[in-house]
Amino acid sequence: MLKIYGEIFVHKDKIISGIFISLVLILFLLFMTHKTPEKRYVLLSFDVEPVDGELAVMDVLDVIYRTNTSATFFVTGEYAAEYPHMVKLMSGREIASHGYTHRKLTELDKISIEGELKSTRQLLKDLSGQEIIGFRAPYNIIDRRTLDILDDAGYSYDASMIGSWGFLYPEVPTTLGEIPVSSIFGIPLEDVVWLYYLRSPALYFSILKGKETEIESFLFHPHHIAQHKHQFEEFINYLKGHDVIFISHRGLTELDHGGL
Repeated sequence: MLKIYGEIFVHKDKIISGIFISLVLILFLLFMTHKTPEKRYVLLSFDVEPVDGELAVMDVLDVIYRTNTSATFFVTGEYAAEYPHMVKLMSGREIASHGYTHRKLTELDKISIEGELKSTRQLLKDLSGQEIIGFRAPYNIIDRRTLDILDDAGYSYDASMIGSWGFLYPEVPTTLGEIPVSSIFGIPLEDVVWLYYLRSPALYFSILKGKETEIESFLFHPHHIAQHKHQFEEFINYLKGHDVIFISHRGLTELDHGGL
């Protein structure tokens, strides 16, 4: 029995080593093949849910406000109802909708989806004083039905899709903008993958620094970023030193830009 367990752990170590080597190669290829554009727009977004609580969100806001950086907070209705004062603190930046209950919208009927979107939008508007024009689906899972509901409700953009995963998503209505989450070789540049599953903060922030294309959209969760607050702030300051333009999702939609 001990021999079997030993073989399992050795096999696991080989898998982890293989993943790490692959990620290092990805980073090497990124730096070798990139071409710096004339303008670089970076969008920082945070999916805020009850699991984030108060302290993690405060850590994020501390960095965002102290470095005077644009960002977008996609907030669930449940979080806003439980922590209304935190939504008011976030309102110095763009507030957008992340649904009410964080349930997969593809598992709900149309009336339930419309109810989630309407109640969340009104609550966030009342607390932040902003018109809520953006949406990101829980788990980044969205279908054409939900996109049509967003379009009919007058949203300006959706930000649910993962870049390079287009074959998994429906066609977006022509009157609704889509701002996809950036990826590298098909791996989403969002913190759950890199900080929770792969546990590679140094590699993750190095890749974010080196992802030099015209528009990059990075997805974070406060309870993950708060554990790496100093690295996150160093990443922001690094980009600021390289003349990157930080912009909110709302700000991007207001640009005369072909990237939407």
